[in-house]
Amino acid sequence: MTRRVRLLSVAGIAAALGVVGTPASAGQNTNTLPVVVRVVTGCSLQTFPLTFDASTIVGNNPIDATTHVVVKCTPNTNYTIDIDKGLYANGINRRMFSASTNSYVAYDVYRDSPRTSVWGTGQLKNVSGNSGTGLPLDILIYGRVPNTGKINAGDYKDTLIVTLNF
Repeated sequence: MTRRVRLLSVAGIAAALGVVGTPASAGQNTNTLPVVVRVVTGCSLQTFPLTFDASTIVGNNPIDATTHVVVKCTPNTNYTIDIDKGLYANGINRRMFSASTNSYVAYDVYRDSPRTSVWGTGQLKNVSGNSGTGLPLDILIYGRVPNTGKINAGDYKDTLIVTLNF
């Protein structure tokens, strides 16, 4: 009897724990995992100096120069580029200044190679576009010193602020 009680006790404990005679049950639970990307419209602007070579001034001929800016934006971003009048503007005219000669040289920057469309600020004076695929865009700036006949020797400088709006 002791042995029978002991077996019944072991069997009772096993049954209560669900070990004996009950197959193991595998569970499964699922849920969703949201995947999100937030692409923010953004642009970068890189500028390069506009340097006029005045080593070959002949008579009163203009001196032309070109430079460029590089615009890189997220794909399909509309943008405009404004260029201000500089540090030494006289009204609407851009000028470079030479501290050594205390004199100015008039110049301007243009949106086109014939140098007929002055680059400025605001609608009809700035350059606008769309970034398309998002690859870097190289945009030319055309410069001209129109009247070189009376320029004193010296180093003339100005600083323009180029603003990329997007």
